Amino acid sequence: MGVPDELKGLRFACECVSARGKGYSDPWANISQNKLLPNGTKEEILNLVAQEPRTISQLAEALRLSPPSIHTHINDMMKSELLRESEEWEKRYPTERYYEPNFPVVKAEEHAEFEDLCQEMAERVANLFEKKRAQLERTFNKTGLGERGWTFSDIAQYLYASVQRSARELLEERGVLPQPEQHQNGVRWVFWAEEPDTDK
Repeated sequence: MGVPDELKGLRFACECVSARGKGYSDPWANISQNKLLPNGTKEEILNLVAQEPRTISQLAEALRLSPPSIHTHINDMMKSELLRESEEWEKRYPTERYYEPNFPVVKAEEHAEFEDLCQEMAERVANLFEKKRAQLERTFNKTGLGERGWTFSDIAQYLYASVQRSARELLEERGVLPQPEQHQNGVRWVFWAEEPDTDK
């Protein structure tokens, strides 16, 4: 059962745990909220096609499932636009269809290229948050949260999330970050995946 849009209800840490229809936090939360990856099989399929594009029969063999079962999953993922047909993959037969993720998959070596710069930016954000902590605590003391038994540390993650989300919204407004895209099934999301760092 959904929550009516006009209801001025609670906004939880992530709308992925909410029945509310409109997004208000993370642009990828609608993947979970709309159950686009509801089980491990779809995730396994994404992991396999991220390595290289594959056909339904190749996926069925790799996952030890029937081709009709894989076909159902592929249809679901094509409708939700988590998968796309791979145009460049060499086909052995004209009717063969190879599938690949329809979102960026950042390879470990590509992640490594950005690592130093991202770490530098993360340290600046962390230092700023730490620098403002005393001011945040003074503001906390003006609220009724303490009287209700809560401490500053109980809402520190909320405050950081507020900063992060507001920064993302500003960057979206400025055109630096893309707005979540509305997909064919009406769900708006931005999504990506990254390879694990095998050295860690």
